[in-house]
Amino acid sequence: MRIVYHFLIAVCMAGLTWILGWWGVALGAVILGVVFRSEGGRAWRVALGATEGWAILLVVDMLFGPLAGVAKTVGGAMSIPGPALLLVTLLYPALIGWSGAALAGEVTIAVIPHERERVSGSTVGYQ
Repeated sequence: MRIVYHFLIAVCMAGLTWILGWWGVALGAVILGVVFRSEGGRAWRVALGATEGWAILLVVDMLFGPLAGVAKTVGGAMSIPGPALLLVTLLYPALIGWSGAALAGEVTIAVIPHERERVSGSTVGYQ
């Protein structure tokens, strides 16, 4: 069942990015941080899903678009190799996803009084 959630997070992050741009990752991360707040936000799950969502979009662009040419051109302009640029591109949604989910989970627990008591007995934390 965890694999299904993981796959859904990746597909949702890809879809939100397609529609809203990188703001979609932030919006999805905040929503998922609230949903998973009783499990410590599961920020790592959201970060991994966001990275995989963007990897899906990069694969689609690689198959149907000029990804290699763009990576070479932009990487040359930034004085880094194309593969390094792709790695940095995948780190960006991971950072947005993790921080959005972690922050939303903690803020929800801090703001809603009964959530604090319900979660305080939990030993799950950020795994």
